[in-house]
Amino acid sequence: MRRNKEAFDKLGARVVLVGLGSVEETAAFKERFKVPFTMIADPEKRLFGAFRLKQASAGSLLSAKMVFKGLQAVAKGHTIGKPQGDVRQLPGVFIIDIANRIRFSHYASSPQDHPQPDALLDVLRRDAA
Repeated sequence: MRRNKEAFDKLGARVVLVGLGSVEETAAFKERFKVPFTMIADPEKRLFGAFRLKQASAGSLLSAKMVFKGLQAVAKGHTIGKPQGDVRQLPGVFIIDIANRIRFSHYASSPQDHPQPDALLDVLRRDAA
């Protein structure tokens, strides 16, 4: 997403990321990973509940696919830190217009299930036309 920040900005999109950690943990994450977007903390998972985001099963977190993804991340130089918040909470991605209508929604089926930034940009471009 960060590589596409300028494209999101040009389309007038305001990207907001929601973290499960405390305000301090979220701020530290934003700084450590140089996140160029607004981040808010939701340790009580109010937004996750409001958007009806699911939780992963314990088995899916220990699956061969997840282990492989973890090893890939380590091979790229990413370190494994202490988990913050509920590690079972699955992410979601939503595009909400200025009238508060959801124009796009993606409910992750696993922790690594994220739509590609180009797909999000395509939705924004289509809605801008």
